[in-house]
Amino acid sequence: MVKQTINKPSWRAYARLYQQIMPPFIPSKVHCRLYEKILRKVKEESGNKGLVLGCTPGCRDSLARVKFKTTLLDYSPEMIKAMGGLRKNKSREKKVIGLWTKAGEYFPADSFDAILGHVVTNNLLTLPLYEKFFQEMEKILKPQGRLILSVVLPAPRPLKAEEMIKKCRRNPDYFRNLNNKIYAWASCAYGDPRFYNKKTYTAVLNDQTNFMRKKLDKGEITKKEYQLLTFSFYDNPHRVTYLPTKILEKIIKRYFVVSKRYKEPHTHRAFTDFYQIYCLRKK
Repeated sequence: MVKQTINKPSWRAYARLYQQIMPPFIPSKVHCRLYEKILRKVKEESGNKGLVLGCTPGCRDSLARVKFKTTLLDYSPEMIKAMGGLRKNKSREKKVIGLWTKAGEYFPADSFDAILGHVVTNNLLTLPLYEKFFQEMEKILKPQGRLILSVVLPAPRPLKAEEMIKKCRRNPDYFRNLNNKIYAWASCAYGDPRFYNKKTYTAVLNDQTNFMRKKLDKGEITKKEYQLLTFSFYDNPHRVTYLPTKILEKIIKRYFVVSKRYKEPHTHRAFTDFYQIYCLRKK
């Protein structure tokens, strides 16, 4: 993880929070099977030394199921401890405390056959950090290895908060379907200029929640509407980036070749419109 200045909860609080989050915000079973398909090919072509960027349980389980020797790189010991208890496939792991943008300081060149990260680049807050990240990944990846990144892209169909509220009033049942709710929420979080800054490509994930809470406090929406329009786990400040595809790939292609892009084979746009897996190899 890239370090951000926020109040630091205990590892138990991290675990409780993570257990509230659902796919596609975390990797689904289908998403993890895609990881494993890629990892099996990497194992055949290069080897079985893997690095997880962060400590996402689904990523660690995927590497364990494909029998990779796994190392974690995360700046937070509390997060590593919390996520460890949520794994389904137990295996021995090496744990390194540090920043992704300094990976070359912790590992020799050509250390890993696979580097796996779920929504890690979205935590890089400036374009120079993106550059530094891919430079460091290029150093520590083996020549035949793969950098496997799940990336969240900006909303293809922007939605403003007022439009979301009107949609909820017209058809509250739409928002009772979890995938529909996720799709509308994400389209607003990344599509409303009050929440997403197109100049910096950044959003603060609880800004939308705060906006809806003010509407609730003023009596402009009901409590039921507030619950339909928000997610409880996006109640704390956390700044992220959502780079347009052209800008993201321009940076990637300075250091890597895009071997393949995958979209999760799901029928709902909440999964396919936002989340894409990039499989990258060194130039």
